[in-house]
Amino acid sequence: MTKVLLLAMVLGILVVALVPRGPTLRFIGAYSIPTDEWSFGTMPVGELSGLAYDRAKDIYYAISDDRGDTGTPGRLYTLRITLDQRGIHAVQACCVTFLDSDGSTSGLQPYPAKGLDPEEVVLTPQGTLVISSERDLDGRPWIREFALDGSLLGEIPIPERFMPSQGKGVRNNLAFEGLALTPDGKTLFTINEQALAQDGPLATVEHGTTVRLSRYDLSGPHPSVVAEYPYVTEPIFAPPQGTYADNGVTAILYVKEILPRYELLVLERAFSEEIGNDIKLFAVRLAGAEDVKGLPSLPFPFTGRAVEKTLLLRISALKSLSDLPVRPDNIEALALGPRLKNGHYTLILASDNNFNQDQTNLFLAFELVP
Repeated sequence: MTKVLLLAMVLGILVVALVPRGPTLRFIGAYSIPTDEWSFGTMPVGELSGLAYDRAKDIYYAISDDRGDTGTPGRLYTLRITLDQRGIHAVQACCVTFLDSDGSTSGLQPYPAKGLDPEEVVLTPQGTLVISSERDLDGRPWIREFALDGSLLGEIPIPERFMPSQGKGVRNNLAFEGLALTPDGKTLFTINEQALAQDGPLATVEHGTTVRLSRYDLSGPHPSVVAEYPYVTEPIFAPPQGTYADNGVTAILYVKEILPRYELLVLERAFSEEIGNDIKLFAVRLAGAEDVKGLPSLPFPFTGRAVEKTLLLRISALKSLSDLPVRPDNIEALALGPRLKNGHYTLILASDNNFNQDQTNLFLAFELVP
């Protein structure tokens, strides 16, 4: 059984420009599936951290960041999301695929428990999947390519400055949350969730954190990083009522083919204990941003030219700050969806429920009006 969020007073009439300039997002609707009510056979469905749309098949590939606590790790779900201009009408799990850990010809070798922490997935023009993991058994991130049947095809190299060691590299569980691929498959963007150890502190209520938005050239025989741009997140939106709070980047999406003024959409997810989540979606321009690929560390606060951000959407647990009457969950996934009858693209946001009974699998749909 599923439960649709009833927003009858909102759906169909909420058509607002959430910023005074730039594209408009029209809220189409929300769909929520309680944690204990979604399964594929006997396998629970959840912890959806990355989402990619296969336009030819009208299906989505959703990567779960479960590290083995609720079953075999490295699960890739195939979803079907039924939506139109009136709302999201159904979200169904159609299939589950397990990722292969070694690429051998001896058959599938699943990842061991804690052997990966997959966070993002993108679909290539060749019909393969590029997936990022924040950490393996040694705490090292990776970016790998898989066939649709889960078999391992190859690995995209990560510069040594990102590898964790004393006072350097990605922090635990704060590595590559976001991937974005250009439609021709020749350029891949990656972004770490919060600052590398050598690039400054984590986000606080006083200041944001500076992360590296990396651009890979995939057109040659060997993928390589050709530029890195500083992206400064927002501060944490509210002091926690307990001890824990954070804010970082959880997803990115390439949109220049649709919104020529911008290269990417960037999703920031903040959490403050006993208050809840605060979600911000930004449109990002790279023109004029400083290339910091040659810098082994970044100054804090960052005083150079960071990427330009335009706020498009905010959904907050604090109702006075929110653009929508929806209580946000742990939103980590961002993907383009099908085009509507008027030709406009849809935009899908989805949450990672952490298989927590107090959370939910939340899907939000928007019409992206250029």
